[in-house]
Amino acid sequence: MITTQKITYQYRRRTPVLEQCSLALSPGGVYGVLGTNGVGKTTLLHLLSGFIFPQTGNIDVDGRDPRHRSVSFLERVAYVPVEVDLPAIRVSAYGQRLADFYPKFDQNLWKKALETFQIDPTAKIDALSFGQKKKVAISFALATQSEILLLDEPTDGLDIPSKDSFRKLLSTHVNEHRIVVITTHHVHDIATLLDHVVILQDTQLAANVSVAALTERMYTVTTTQLPPADELLYSERVPGGYHCLVRQRDGGEGPLDLELLFKAFLLNPQILSF
Repeated sequence: MITTQKITYQYRRRTPVLEQCSLALSPGGVYGVLGTNGVGKTTLLHLLSGFIFPQTGNIDVDGRDPRHRSVSFLERVAYVPVEVDLPAIRVSAYGQRLADFYPKFDQNLWKKALETFQIDPTAKIDALSFGQKKKVAISFALATQSEILLLDEPTDGLDIPSKDSFRKLLSTHVNEHRIVVITTHHVHDIATLLDHVVILQDTQLAANVSVAALTERMYTVTTTQLPPADELLYSERVPGGYHCLVRQRDGGEGPLDLELLFKAFLLNPQILSF
């Protein structure tokens, strides 16, 4: 379980990035953290991982305070940053050197993930492209089998086949004991993985809602004519018609475009007030 209680963080004398932010994340959930540039998505991950500390408030990660960076905390958390900085050694050596820090590290999973991403274990990391280095970091994070997996823009730098491989790997290794937190600007890349959406806006936690709850209340449709005004929540023009976010009337579930939902929320945050 991850909880933050009224945490505030600001960089030096700047306006707070996060202010009085309280959040609860439960095991078994894949949480997508959405927000515009500079709203605090990466800052939130840095706070949860103990790289930085809140000026006010408290953070609890499985009964541990991240600021202490205890061994029992570090072995439970795997973090993949936007920009990966890996040592100039062979890929296989990287796994061998760091695996001992994670008691549940799975060498077979490490090898399987590298194979899925088509990464040669004998390759030198400093000779890899940015996207390939990202795949190495993701593969290692998955293989740690850590209870907390923090991924900052994980699909940034990945080509289309690699994004598909990422989705398959992550969906296979999410379980009831693991919390996965993903920040992204590319909602389409991870939408099928998410079961919760967290939105940050204006230093605040604006929403933390399950995808199941959303699909009970709204869905998206592409149509040549706009739906009735009392059903339409948001629309945008697309070739041949409109892409619309529509109020669910019959209690069923329909497809939901999370990127469209986020655009709608930016114009009218009240659509998630339920």
